[in-house]
Amino acid sequence: MILIASKADEAGMNIAQHLEKKGINVIFTEVHPVYLNYFERIIEIPEGETAVFLSRHSSARGVKSLTIHSAGNFSTNDLGGEKNFLTYTDPFLMHSILLNLHKLNDTDYNVTYEATHHGPASNQRLIFVEIGSTEKEYVDEHAGELVAEAIMNSSPLKDKSYCGIGGPHYSEKFTRLAIERGIKFGHIASKYRFTELTDDILKQMYEKTEKCDGFLIDEKSFNSNQKRELEEKLGKLNLKYDFV
Repeated sequence: MILIASKADEAGMNIAQHLEKKGINVIFTEVHPVYLNYFERIIEIPEGETAVFLSRHSSARGVKSLTIHSAGNFSTNDLGGEKNFLTYTDPFLMHSILLNLHKLNDTDYNVTYEATHHGPASNQRLIFVEIGSTEKEYVDEHAGELVAEAIMNSSPLKDKSYCGIGGPHYSEKFTRLAIERGIKFGHIASKYRFTELTDDILKQMYEKTEKCDGFLIDEKSFNSNQKRELEEKLGKLNLKYDFV
């Protein structure tokens, strides 16, 4: 993996300093990662490697959290990237880091997947690992150390993965399935993205999630008409799915 942090991001720098103390190399940029479109043109990424962006997570509710997510936009590009464009993601590395965070967490921070959101646009496989959600948490040394340890000790198992559809932005059910049943998730679309799930977006979710075996849908998130519509769309695209 290639680790990248922005000098403009306190949480990213917090995590980075703990990695550097352990002798792990971090690449620093001036631009915040969400706006670093096609960073692979200026940062050399060895073939097959995943870029891990160390960053802050913002929340209006100020939830204390350690989050992991894929990047991309289902429609608009309000926070970097391109419209209607998802990046390639690494469900196996995300799962390994999530499990490590869950095991190491001795704080009141919430460890969770987030649904896919924000830039950058890229043809490189990438993920975000973040500390949230206020200035106080961004500079929390212990949180930075936890995240650094989780990344350093990651050991991805590449078997098969899934895309998730449904649930809120903080993907509680998919996080639980990952921790309790070992299911690996790549791109996740929250229930609020239902109207944005075009054929093209569904294909991008599937094709840009490494070794994807299909979709898992949170059945409690949708009414019968919405579930039927999802079934019809995924069936037409010959994409496997199941309700959970």
